[in-house]
Amino acid sequence: MTYKKPLSVGQVAEICRVSKKTVLNWIYDGGLKAFTTYGGHYRVWPANIKKFLDATGMDIPFDFVDDRSTHILVIDDDVDFANILKSAIIAELPEVEVSTTDDGYEGLMLIGELKPQLVILDIKMPKLDGFQVLDLLKSRKTEQDLKVLVVTGYLDAETREQLSKTIADQWMDKLSDITTMIKTIATYVRSERRLSLNENAT
Repeated sequence: MTYKKPLSVGQVAEICRVSKKTVLNWIYDGGLKAFTTYGGHYRVWPANIKKFLDATGMDIPFDFVDDRSTHILVIDDDVDFANILKSAIIAELPEVEVSTTDDGYEGLMLIGELKPQLVILDIKMPKLDGFQVLDLLKSRKTEQDLKVLVVTGYLDAETREQLSKTIADQWMDKLSDITTMIKTIATYVRSERRLSLNENAT
């Protein structure tokens, strides 16, 4: 069997022929790199399982395809803007996968499932606004090496001050030129791709 998608603790335990508790201990000790879903469950990318097996010398056959392409998630309730931005990103950065959602709650779940390298986040949204999303992402941002770019039409002095106290890496006015916006997005994508290449080389 060839694995592509993130695996649960139970699946990893079956592959490695150990208990779930043992797998959790590997994760807690930092030996096995994992990420958490919005529901708090651990998931492990196949590439990280292979890296762990090689590092520990465990003689277990494991075939996988590294399906961790560069992924951007746009969370914005302005569907027209999100689709325009998605089309512009794909046109300029064809190697990047882009997903969109107009719901902050769904965005948090997608971050756990898709493990995007960059989240482009709106502030003024119903149900769960951008500041609430940023607050809920605090613990997961470091785990996933996640970057957050806030793009909002309400970038006044008060909002900038609030954003400076969050985990957001950068913020831009939604009325900014689309070319400037794409150039900014590209800096995060290319930085992530260089990091990925360096990891694969080691």
